[in-house]
Amino acid sequence: MKHPHLFLPSQQKSRPIHYWTWMVIVHFYLSMGLIIGTHLNAFGEANDQQDNELASISTPNGAIIFAEVADTLDKRAQGLMYRSAMDENHGMLFIFPKLGYWTFWMKNTKIPLDILWLDKKGTIIHIEANVPICTRVDDHCPRHYSHKQSWQVLELNAGIAEKLQLLPGSRLTISLPHQNHRPS
Repeated sequence: MKHPHLFLPSQQKSRPIHYWTWMVIVHFYLSMGLIIGTHLNAFGEANDQQDNELASISTPNGAIIFAEVADTLDKRAQGLMYRSAMDENHGMLFIFPKLGYWTFWMKNTKIPLDILWLDKKGTIIHIEANVPICTRVDDHCPRHYSHKQSWQVLELNAGIAEKLQLLPGSRLTISLPHQNHRPS
C-alpha cells in the first residue's frame, strides 16, 4: 500500500538520520497503541478507540466501562428501551440536574439490568441487581429506586456489577465526554 504523505529515503536525501529514527519510533508506538491510547475494557480486552460520546467509567479494581450518557429529559426517558442487546463492557449513565430519588422501571426494556445509584462523587449508594425485563403492556411494571438521594444512575447488563465486584460504597471514577455534564 502506497502512502502519498510518506517519502522514501531516495526522495528526501536532505533529511538527517534522526528524522528517520523518529519516524520508525513513532510508527512503532502508533502500532502498539501507545500514542493513540488503547483502552482496556472492563474485561481486559483491548479497545483501539473510545467513542467520543461515551463516558469512561473506571472501577476500583481498574476495569473500564464505556457508557452512553443520558443527560437530557428525552435521553433519560428513552434509556435502553427497545434494545435487544448491549456490549458486555458498556452501559448507560443517567445524569440528573439535581439530587433526587430517581425511580426506574423496565417497561419496553428487553435487556435484564443491574441498576446502580451514585452520589455526586461517583460512590455507589444502592444497587438493584439482575432486574428482569417487564413484558407488561400497561404501565404497571415494578419500579426500582434507592432509599437515598442520588445524582447519577448507571445501568449495566445484569450480572456485571457482581462480576466487577461493585458494591455500595465502591467509588467509580467517571470521565465524561463533555465537562458540562458534571453535577454542580
